[in-house]
Amino acid sequence: MYNRMQDINSDEESLIDLHIHSNYSDGDRTPRQILSLAKDIQAKTISITDHDTIYGIKSLTNKTVDIIDGITVISGVELSAKVNHGRMHILGYGIDLNSEVLINALDYLHERSISVVLTILEQIKKDYGIVFTNSEIQELINTPRNINRVDVAKKCIEKGYASSVQDAFDKYLVDAFFKTKSKNDKGLPYPECISLIKDAGGIPVLAHPKTLELEKDVFYRKLEELIDLGLEGIEVYHSSYTNDEFQFYKEVADKYHLLCSGGTDFHGESVKPDIKLATGKNNNVKIKRLSILDRFVA
Repeated sequence: MYNRMQDINSDEESLIDLHIHSNYSDGDRTPRQILSLAKDIQAKTISITDHDTIYGIKSLTNKTVDIIDGITVISGVELSAKVNHGRMHILGYGIDLNSEVLINALDYLHERSISVVLTILEQIKKDYGIVFTNSEIQELINTPRNINRVDVAKKCIEKGYASSVQDAFDKYLVDAFFKTKSKNDKGLPYPECISLIKDAGGIPVLAHPKTLELEKDVFYRKLEELIDLGLEGIEVYHSSYTNDEFQFYKEVADKYHLLCSGGTDFHGESVKPDIKLATGKNNNVKIKRLSILDRFVA
């Protein structure tokens, strides 16, 4: 369904960021504010890839590829996948935002996100005596967007239990998450993640593969399994990578003939203050060309 793109990001000085989170998942900016920031810094191609929800990108467009205020916007999502070790996220690009199969799966994950947060609230109440009123809890969970530990962290700040999101994570939420992890496996099986993205007409991409925390030979085997399931790309560029990791994942992409994708994993100043849109951490991500973009046309 995709045509080869000729004009997206033809300006060599423009920047690309295909991994961005809005306040519809765990970021702190609205999609419209992200678009405005992208325009200010001359980023020309972006994708809002909220965790397990498409409401953020749908607030901007219903198209798989759109041009808004001169910026190319590609529809996206980041699905949480169940794994026994580390963390696996599967990015989906160019998805049909009206896919009933995808929407139904994301609605299920929305309900699970509420369950996860309620369990964490119970845990920090038990361990640290942190108590929220019923009205505060209802305000937290009665929202169409997904909620998560960042929302709990912000409530902790409001109540004076923490000075920042990171402070809340350090003091309470990392510990609470691991204590409740067995109850809060909110992701989907990774074959299902890939299948959902492909059923919605999208391109499945392995996000920040270093978080799988696998030795090289085990990583290759897992990657080959994912490719057999339909994985088409890998995140070659990410704010968390070292220079050696950038090089390694580029070599992996070449070896397995995978599409190259990348982005900063921008969340905003209050969540990840050291990561800037389109430039990453200390300017370590300045993407001007990605092979995955050849699969789209606006």
